[in-house]
Amino acid sequence: MAFHWNALMVNAFAVATFAVISALCQSPEVFIVLFALWIVFTTRLVSAHGKRVLVRSWGTNASSLREGSFLTVFPEYVVQDHDEFGPWKQRKCLPSVGQVIDVDVPEVLVPLDQGLYCLKVNTKVIGVVEHYGTDDLAQNPVAIEHRCHDVIAQALRKAVLDKPLEEAFSTIQRMFLKDADMISSMLSVPTFRARELLLDADQCISPADAATTRALELILQRKEEVAKRTALEAAMETEEQKVKLQKISLQSTRNEFMLQQEAYGKEGAALIEAAKHTKALYLFAGGSGLNASTVLTLPS
Repeated sequence: MAFHWNALMVNAFAVATFAVISALCQSPEVFIVLFALWIVFTTRLVSAHGKRVLVRSWGTNASSLREGSFLTVFPEYVVQDHDEFGPWKQRKCLPSVGQVIDVDVPEVLVPLDQGLYCLKVNTKVIGVVEHYGTDDLAQNPVAIEHRCHDVIAQALRKAVLDKPLEEAFSTIQRMFLKDADMISSMLSVPTFRARELLLDADQCISPADAATTRALELILQRKEEVAKRTALEAAMETEEQKVKLQKISLQSTRNEFMLQQEAYGKEGAALIEAAKHTKALYLFAGGSGLNASTVLTLPS
């Protein structure tokens, strides 16, 4: 790494200080001890695996991004202030280039029906970290979560502003199922390339105010009444079918009885029906008295 001139001046001053101290002490042992203490208190071992760190130098504007394991020597230090992380200021650390991450976007308020109602939509974006340097961090101070939030909010509001509540629900769902690639392409964010736009798995589209809540309750009540009416109509149709089948069965029995009456007369037909009922009664009771055929003497 190229050192800034101010950093070289600081190091030169440190060396001169040591030279003066050694001259005063006139003892190499004391010089070695002081130099060892200087190394201990001014050198830091940094381990940055799977992430990047921002390194600056005291008294200068020099900065760099590093990762892996390395040593920092005064006047270098690792920046801990997240406000200097640019678009990544809301994350715990700077991500590595090429890393796949998900960005949890704040709730999006989506007005609809000309602003009469409002919905809350929870989303997240999955994408890849692109190459970035210290200049990108300095020139893009807006957090990536807020950039994604603004783009998603604009797309959703444009899609459902003129739609009624029930239609807006289905429109938003379809946008995330079909148009996620379109919205992702609109998420032009420095240092980050969006791949997917999703609804949060543990969240849902919900009303944002009391008026929208009441309107949704009315819609649900109407749908429940429609479902009940449909079920009642289906039950009535089933009962009508049962009545029709019963009428057909009775008519068939009556026709059969009329044929028997024509063939054997009224008394003969009555005897046949009585025999049928007797056999059915024995079979129902588990009797074995009707193993042989019942012989009826029919009148001539």
